[in-house]
Amino acid sequence: MMTASVSTTIAGMPPRLAPAAPVRWADNPAVVAVVFAIKAFLAGLLALFIAFWLGLDEPRWALLTVFIVSQPDSGLVLAKGFYRILGTIAGVLVSIALVFGLSQSGELFLASLALWIGLCNFAAAALRNFASYGFLLAGYTVAVIGISAALNPDQAFPLLLARFTEIVLGIVCASLVSRMVFPRDLMPKLVGLVEALRRGAERLAAAVRRVDWQDRAGERRQFLTDFAAVETTRASAYFESPEARACNGALRQLVGAALHVSAVAEATAGRTGSRLAADVPQIADLIRAAPDTPRGNGELVSRIVDAVDARALAEAVVRLRAAAAAFDQGTAADDDAGRGFWSDPVAAALTGIRSALVVAVASAFWIVTAWPNGAIAVIVAATMCSLFGDLEQPVKISLALVATLLIAFIPVFGTVYGLLPMATDFVSMSVALAPLLLACGVIIARLPLGLFPVAYFTVGSNIDNVMNYDLSAFLNTSIAILMGMGFALVLFAVFFPETPRRIGNRFHRQLLVRLGRLCSAEHPTVADHERALYERLAATIVRLKNEPAAARACIAGAIVPR
Repeated sequence: MMTASVSTTIAGMPPRLAPAAPVRWADNPAVVAVVFAIKAFLAGLLALFIAFWLGLDEPRWALLTVFIVSQPDSGLVLAKGFYRILGTIAGVLVSIALVFGLSQSGELFLASLALWIGLCNFAAAALRNFASYGFLLAGYTVAVIGISAALNPDQAFPLLLARFTEIVLGIVCASLVSRMVFPRDLMPKLVGLVEALRRGAERLAAAVRRVDWQDRAGERRQFLTDFAAVETTRASAYFESPEARACNGALRQLVGAALHVSAVAEATAGRTGSRLAADVPQIADLIRAAPDTPRGNGELVSRIVDAVDARALAEAVVRLRAAAAAFDQGTAADDDAGRGFWSDPVAAALTGIRSALVVAVASAFWIVTAWPNGAIAVIVAATMCSLFGDLEQPVKISLALVATLLIAFIPVFGTVYGLLPMATDFVSMSVALAPLLLACGVIIARLPLGLFPVAYFTVGSNIDNVMNYDLSAFLNTSIAILMGMGFALVLFAVFFPETPRRIGNRFHRQLLVRLGRLCSAEHPTVADHERALYERLAATIVRLKNEPAAARACIAGAIVPR
């Protein structure tokens, strides 16, 4: 009979999961942002220099790829670079098929492009982590490189090869600089996140004994946030080192054990009037001590239920501590930690349909107006609906991008028409680029929207060995970018916009479907169900971060007493 108290502090905590050391100067957020900006700038210059040396026709794509792939943590760069190469290869192959098969019919080519992007965004919304990222790239890469090739069918193959070379060059340069210049490994960060998750699970287990469970909504939400952060970081750290791959199994077991503790605590606390005693009593002792009367039998049943709950919770905590020890030793437990996740086909389908509509509307505008810069509007629209269509609050993100474009116009214009014309060689050009790119690098380290001014600069300037300063082309490009963002913004706002009520209803509907499948399964796997439930719940909470009432309703709906 398990009699351990769940509120006992862990004795002899494994060194790997020991409390984190004080923050060093190198871990200061400001230092991290400055170092990242310098590394991204150096990688961008390296990519530009090699592109100039190779005589590539549009070196700007190598520069832009560096900033797209670069991340403060080295493991994230490797992971994003790996999946970006896969997505780019898929996009190039589809571009070849569309360009050589449909370039003679512009309307059919654009319709096929819209359909492909819709399918890729559907798959990206249905999957998770970097597999989702790969599908996103496979979608909008066709727009980025396929449209320009379709406009020049005689030079289509060299253009496709050049775009692929420039993108791969940017990935390689970003990866090399990230690993060779002040590398920042993910494993220490991952260990800290895992420790926070373990501590959160133990706090939830201890809180079951108290009467303020309902007042701990913030801790329960924080546990979900910690779980999502661990899963994202774990997927990236896998690419970083053999050590990260070796401990991946043990890490999964530890995360699964933490989820199980939280699930048992939630189910126990969700039972009306259930407040566990400090020790787990023997059920046989309870039966012998209970009076054989109707009231005594009722109290006995209640106490037996509490005893079973206390035993289950104590066993879950012991399992968590065993998994922590296994993680420290780099060995995995025998049982499976669960590998399932829930896909939301309805939301994914709406994302795919909306993406296809955005590209179709932008393409129709291009065809009707015959605007020379219409291709840029289509590319921007396709990229925006791919990158932001499945995120929470895409309308607000689109508005933020529009504001960023208006704010970035002055520094980008000043760099293109004020600083770059004074450059006479690569060194002076690097000095001219430094203020804008370094500033954007610092912003990117803290806020992803900082990438947009870099994209705006690279598209608007068309930086090359021999610069062509055409103010009319720059302004038309800026208007086309704004138009592309406008198409995406309108479709985000009018086509099945996300609301807290719709998000909550979708979660509860999916929960009922999954519970039905779990109950009807011949060999139900509770570990899979727990991991998938928490993964979906964490994603839902992120979308409801500004709606605490709706978030609490989703958390409460996920609790089903055992």
